[in-house]
Amino acid sequence: MSILLNLQNLSLSFGSKSIFNQAELTVHEGEKIGLIGLNGQGKSTLFKILTGEVTPDESKPPFIYDRRNENFDIFYIPQELNIKDFPLLTIENYFLAFYPELYSLQLKIDEGDTSPEIFEKFEKLNGWGIQNNYLSYLKGFDFQNLDKSLDKLSGGERRKIALSVGLSSEAKLILWDEPTNHLDIETIERFEDELIKSKKTYLIISHDRYLLNHTTDKIVHIEQGKITSFKGKYLDYLIYLEEKEAELAKNLDKLENRHRRELAWMRQGVKARGTRSKKRVEGFHDIKSGIQELKERSKKKVNLSLKHSGRKSKELIRIEEGNFSFPDLKVFNQLDLVVAKKDRIALIGPNGAGKSTLINIFREKLKLNSGKFKAAQDLKIVVFDQNRESLNEEMTPLEIVGEGNDFVALGDGTRKHVHSYLADFLFSSDQINRPVATLSGGEKNRLQLAMFMRSMADLWVFDEPTNDLDIETIELLEKELKSYEAAVIIISHDRAFVDNICEKTWLIHDNNIEAFEGGYTQVAPYLHALAMEKKLEPQVKAKANEKVEEKGLSYAEKKKLKELALLIEESENQIIDLDKKLGSFDFENLTEQKRLSYEGLVKLKEQTENKLSESYEQWEDLESRSID
Repeated sequence: MSILLNLQNLSLSFGSKSIFNQAELTVHEGEKIGLIGLNGQGKSTLFKILTGEVTPDESKPPFIYDRRNENFDIFYIPQELNIKDFPLLTIENYFLAFYPELYSLQLKIDEGDTSPEIFEKFEKLNGWGIQNNYLSYLKGFDFQNLDKSLDKLSGGERRKIALSVGLSSEAKLILWDEPTNHLDIETIERFEDELIKSKKTYLIISHDRYLLNHTTDKIVHIEQGKITSFKGKYLDYLIYLEEKEAELAKNLDKLENRHRRELAWMRQGVKARGTRSKKRVEGFHDIKSGIQELKERSKKKVNLSLKHSGRKSKELIRIEEGNFSFPDLKVFNQLDLVVAKKDRIALIGPNGAGKSTLINIFREKLKLNSGKFKAAQDLKIVVFDQNRESLNEEMTPLEIVGEGNDFVALGDGTRKHVHSYLADFLFSSDQINRPVATLSGGEKNRLQLAMFMRSMADLWVFDEPTNDLDIETIELLEKELKSYEAAVIIISHDRAFVDNICEKTWLIHDNNIEAFEGGYTQVAPYLHALAMEKKLEPQVKAKANEKVEEKGLSYAEKKKLKELALLIEESENQIIDLDKKLGSFDFENLTEQKRLSYEGLVKLKEQTENKLSESYEQWEDLESRSID
């Protein structure tokens, strides 16, 4: 594969904080790259360097940005769309915000300039082709009314527009910055499919481990100012990291043992040692430096500790025959739910289905129109909200968490020094005194975790907790939630996160909630069936409207219809079985054999789903022509 670009001797600091130190990166044409690293380590900054928005520091040897083909374009899809600078653009033409020349031409057309030269320039820049592709992707993401202004859209709807802009781009290199934040699982899987089919080169920053493993073939890791490239899928990289950590621990033990021996030698008197060996003394200090370096390279951990009240009530919330509607919208019909003391529940459904409404009913901020609602006395519900409305951008983490005190009072009655408490959440002494406005999105999310985890609750609700968090922090949050003994409800599009934590899943569908035992893999076949049903619905309606003579089925076709019914049932059961196996897969103790086994199961599931889809199509065709 030919090289698209090459970065050498990349160094960059903001004040006293070093982001890159003589880092290097090479991107080849056709590579699908996952970009990972702790928050604040420079992932988004690297994108800004590639697009020219940020200039690296002058250094010796000098920074080299070698674009082997100067004609190729880099297209950057940020986490948040710039709506403020484009107030006149609607959903239909928002793609123009990413194409300054096309946008300028469109403004002239809107002002009445219809000269042939304007349209020739628009055509030469392939404006119509880009627009058609963009509108096609919007349609695929179920957009109907394209005249709406973007400031009236939800976060999820804006992300769908960003996906449509990026997928319709003709650039050689696409930079995706957390593209799946605020999206429902169905949309994420559509995006996943598009990436898998894509022939373009791309770098993608994402905390979604499923997405990374299925859509990338190279992992680039930013850590302590360096950029490490690994050829392979995300699962392969996990295996590599485990081996690396094991080797690191082994080397640390060796160095510390040697250090103890050398320390004993250094402490001997001059006579006991004979002539003092200058080389051995220097070696002793080298060992000390080596140990320190290895310790610094070891993974830091976020110290998370959820507090609960110790309430003995087994049942926290019960709803019977609950109905709730807004004046112009029915949300829930005949709802029957129970939240018990130790439940770990995933709450999923399309954006706008009613997830936040249900939580507000639980918190008694909204009342049922009819039905029974019962909550345990003095029930304490704490919600970790994805909107971060509680953060004052002008204050520092020290001021926000410490509230002017040296110690933080925790929900279980214990106290901890505010510096130590913030260090548990990976905040350095420099960061705790900086305004919140200077922190990255992930660092703000971590700060909000620190705020909320001072509290004590009977029921914790996490609303999209993994947005902007790095993978390491997500895995540590998973570990804490797995061991937590009180009730937790998780609203999340992160399939791995839901699978690893939740023992129940509530799916909001058709103004009601369907309950499943287990995490996402238990619900996946049902979701796929719903998607297939939705896809087939226009065909069914079209056939119902056709005025054709019913001819019935031949003997062979009736036999085939029965065989297909059995085959569909067999395939569905096989998919459920495969989902269970995939859901129980241990990602923490990977071996090469286990990785191959996992990938084999994924491939078998894809083949079975394709066979099921074909069987459904044949069955639908025969069934529509059968005579009762």
